[in-house]
Amino acid sequence: MNEVCVDASFALKLVLPEPHSESVRAAWATWVRDEVRIVAPWLWLFDVHAVLRRKVVRGELTDAEAVDAWRLIRRQGIHSVHPRGLFERAWELAVELDRPTTYDTVYLASAELRGCELWTADVRLVNAAGGRFPWIHPCS
Repeated sequence: MNEVCVDASFALKLVLPEPHSESVRAAWATWVRDEVRIVAPWLWLFDVHAVLRRKVVRGELTDAEAVDAWRLIRRQGIHSVHPRGLFERAWELAVELDRPTTYDTVYLASAELRGCELWTADVRLVNAAGGRFPWIHPCS
């Protein structure tokens, strides 16, 4: 394994104290040690940014905590990618998995098109995939 794809839900656990944050950090440390390239489709930045703002509005984080989390996550070395055919495949996967939007399937399509594992904390995506994609790994 020389490359893994992560989604925003997984990446956020690196910088926020959430359930499964420790297992995410352990996996991350292993990847860094083993020089695994960590990628995400370019929209991960917007996704993370939106989640952090939503957490501020809900009172789960202060504005300063969210800004610090944003700065920290940007320093993690996640490479933004845009594989050829990304949106077409994301649409097909959304139809196949009966997903109402393509946000989650863009991550799935990125991993599939790049031939690497997808690591996610999105239980709904894992459940929707129903074991059809053995390269999807939920954090636990």
